[in-house]
Amino acid sequence: MVLEVIQREVPTRGIGYLILRDCPEDRLGEALGKGMEKLKKAGARQVWATSLPEGEPLHPGPVGVWRLTHVHDMVTMERALGPDLPKPTQKFVLKPVKKALEEKTYLDLVNKAYRDVPNAKTQGQGDLRLPNCRYTLAYQGEQLIGAYCLDLSEKTPQLTTLAVDPELRRLGLGRALLLTALESLGPKAGACSLLVSTANAAAMGLYEQTGFAQTGVVSSWFEVV
Repeated sequence: MVLEVIQREVPTRGIGYLILRDCPEDRLGEALGKGMEKLKKAGARQVWATSLPEGEPLHPGPVGVWRLTHVHDMVTMERALGPDLPKPTQKFVLKPVKKALEEKTYLDLVNKAYRDVPNAKTQGQGDLRLPNCRYTLAYQGEQLIGAYCLDLSEKTPQLTTLAVDPELRRLGLGRALLLTALESLGPKAGACSLLVSTANAAAMGLYEQTGFAQTGVVSSWFEVV
C-alpha cells in the first residue's frame, strides 16, 4: 500500500489531496485516517482522495469512520486535426514565454484563471521548465487575453493549459484561443489531447463544442469527511 499526501494546495486553496495506490479494502480506513491527520494539521479545509488504478477500491459511502462523496472525474479528451477544424474568429498576437517578466505574466494569469478549477495545480517557475512544452501568451493589441501550453513530448500533442483572463470571459475568447492553439500545431499533428475535470462545466462544454470527445477516465475523486 502506498499513500501519497499532497499539501501544496493547502496554503493557496485550502484543499489537500490523498492518492492511494494498491490499497487493500480492509486498510482503506487506516490509510484515510493517516492522510486526514496530516492534512488537517497542515490546515486543509477540504480533503479529496482518489485510488489508483482508477475505480478500485474507493467508492461513495462510509469507509470506517469516514464518508466519501464523489466530486468529479479527471477525463482525457481528444480531437482529430484536419480540414474540418474551424478557423478562429478572433486574431491574437502570440508571444512565446522566454524572459522572466513573461514567465511572471504567464503564471499570474494562469493561476488567476484556474483559481476555482477543481484539481487545478497552482503553477510555479518549475512548471515552466518542462521539456518539449510550448508556453504562449496571447494578446489583442497591448491587452493580454490569455495563455496556453502545448506538450509536444508525445506523438499526439497535449493541451495542458488554456486560460483566459477571468475579466474577459463570455466574449468568445476561450473558443478562439483554443482554435488558435490547435491551429499552431500545424498540418503534421494528427490530433490533440487534453485532461479536464468533469466538474469544470465551462471547459467541458467548450471542448465538446469544438469537437473533442472523451477517451477515458484517469481518476475519480471523492471528498473525505
